[in-house]
Amino acid sequence: MDSRTLCMLTIAATLGFVSTPGLARPVDGEGQRSSRRDKILERFDADGDGKLNEQERTAARESRRAKILEYFDTNGNGVIDLSEREAIGKARMERRGKRRERFLEQFDANGDGQLDEQERAAARESRRAKILEHFDTDGNGVLDDDEKKTAREARRHHRKRKNHQDRQPRANSRSEA
Repeated sequence: MDSRTLCMLTIAATLGFVSTPGLARPVDGEGQRSSRRDKILERFDADGDGKLNEQERTAARESRRAKILEYFDTNGNGVIDLSEREAIGKARMERRGKRRERFLEQFDANGDGQLDEQERAAARESRRAKILEHFDTDGNGVLDDDEKKTAREARRHHRKRKNHQDRQPRANSRSEA
């Protein structure tokens, strides 16, 4: 696989993974769009203002840490040690591989394990359609300046959040114990 194809797959998989909560939102029984964000707000937005204040964000983070401990603290000592961190990394890589497989399954029409130009074009068009679905608020099939601005801000916010998470200490490190 050439580096350009690998780069495109990585970007597409990242965008797909990153954007899934905001773009590929399931529809509930009443036809309302729901998302991961909505579920988090429903669970942790104690004051009901539609956003998480610092106390609510802290509660959400602690819940996430508890889930990580539940799944990966195999020795039950309340701390994620080196071998458990390796298990977390392995699980992450497995999820990444599965996302890549699903991506190839969706767009690799000729089944050769790589995306040719036509297949990449189909992947780009699919991504474009998802962006329109989420950000084209007036439904005209084109993003106007305000819609583009909203899309850019959402992407910027996501990158900032991801970079912030990457710099955070690992869940329940010894310093937190």
